[in-house]
Amino acid sequence: MEQDTTVEEVVSPVETLLKATQKELGQVRSELNFSFPGQGAKSDVLFNSIGVFTSKGIEDTTVQDLLDAANISRRTFYKYFKNKVDVLESIYQVAAEILLMRFKAANNQAQSIREFMVQCVELYFDYHTHLGPLVRMMTEEARRADSPLASHRETLLKHIVDLFEEKYFEFEGVHLDPKVYYSLIWMMESATMNILSNMPTDQAVVEEFKAVMCAISARVVATDPAQWAELPAMPAKQ
Repeated sequence: MEQDTTVEEVVSPVETLLKATQKELGQVRSELNFSFPGQGAKSDVLFNSIGVFTSKGIEDTTVQDLLDAANISRRTFYKYFKNKVDVLESIYQVAAEILLMRFKAANNQAQSIREFMVQCVELYFDYHTHLGPLVRMMTEEARRADSPLASHRETLLKHIVDLFEEKYFEFEGVHLDPKVYYSLIWMMESATMNILSNMPTDQAVVEEFKAVMCAISARVVATDPAQWAELPAMPAKQ
């Protein structure tokens, strides 16, 4: 039997987020004062809102939709959130924190800057394509300059850049212009948005984009020409 080569659409965004973030949710709960679904009205709103935002979009989602999904009163909702955008901001922060945790884990394990960069590229693509429509929706919103999510995106990017800078200096003893790291992140962000523009996504396409970005990022941080023979090959045109 042939294997399905597509990444399935998110049928249950709550289940998808839980599965994709299972290892880190405990730490997120501790650092962000965040509970699992069923352990508090705030977390119930956040997790149940994921499905609403994903299916209806930001503009068409109403506070009443979120109340119905979480089965809570309007009074309880406004105890924790100012409006629907406040809910979306909280979801974005949790997703961003989990991605950073994965990068930090790679930072602790990598034995070279090249290995670290390649691992981060793979983590970035796997996490974003696994969450699919949720990431596409939040990223599209966060890239708008006038969006409340824009500042959270800038904070996330800065944290990633700082992590890359720290690791590069650890191995190479040189401080690169931060725009080098920003450029790599923007490339990955644009690539994942391109992938997620069509759902379901062909897993082969995901792997092709990952291979390209792994090869590019490895070459950016390879300062010794002798290392080039060990770098991931630049994919040839099919």
